[in-house]
Amino acid sequence: MAKFYFTYGTDGQPFFGGWTEVEAPDSHAACAAFRAYHPDKTEGLVNCSSIYDEEKFKLTGMYRESNFGFRCHEIITLRREAATN
Repeated sequence: MAKFYFTYGTDGQPFFGGWTEVEAPDSHAACAAFRAYHPDKTEGLVNCSSIYDEEKFKLTGMYRESNFGFRCHEIITLRREAATN
């Protein structure tokens, strides 16, 4: 499953700095999962600073160092298991 990174700024978002990792099959599912825990404050705008896929996030200074002194605050995972009868 792919990883997506939802980063935070310094004001008005669920966390100060750092990011949330979301494991999901695609970016649309990742945004839906993120919104389940952190609803939009303004309709249609995800309640974070930026959204990166794993490849692009690993190129940022945030990944190497931190984002305003913080790193990962939480991990949200979408998971599906087959039921056995």
